[in-house]
Amino acid sequence: MGAGGAPPARRARMAPPSGGGLARGGALLVGAGYLVAGLIGFIATGFTGFVADTEEQFLGFFDLNIFHNIVHLAIGAGLLLASRVRDVTVTQGVLIGVGLFYILAALLGFLDELQIISINWGLSIDNFFHLATGLLAFLLGVIAARQQDRALASAPPTGPDGGPLPIEERRGMWA
Repeated sequence: MGAGGAPPARRARMAPPSGGGLARGGALLVGAGYLVAGLIGFIATGFTGFVADTEEQFLGFFDLNIFHNIVHLAIGAGLLLASRVRDVTVTQGVLIGVGLFYILAALLGFLDELQIISINWGLSIDNFFHLATGLLAFLLGVIAARQQDRALASAPPTGPDGGPLPIEERRGMWA
């Protein structure tokens, strides 16, 4: 109890570390883009020829088949889910992972090794798009993680009630 029998004042909780908004917003943006691309892809391809090398295209540039659409849907949905996860480090990790996945897909496409998703030419616009969105997702995840790391490094240690720890406890942490 505080002075005069009043309960002690609760210490104000610290604001969450930086990097959450960037990671969540990035996952939402990239995820929504890939989810929409997957849905629109099904309009172009229909539901036949799962891994067939089709002549179907999205906007006249992007090669498609059902498998390609499913990959876009799955990654888009995964990113949308990751944007809603409570622990922002999961969102950051998913962004980095998806970014690396699409960078690898672009490299395989440039080497002409992605016929399974109907990309038949090394210099296809699909490969450049995968590279750009992969780099975007990767960089958003890394930048958000760095922001959070800097914010955590500059924040004082906190106790169970969200307030700063007494100096004795802090000294014990450094030993």
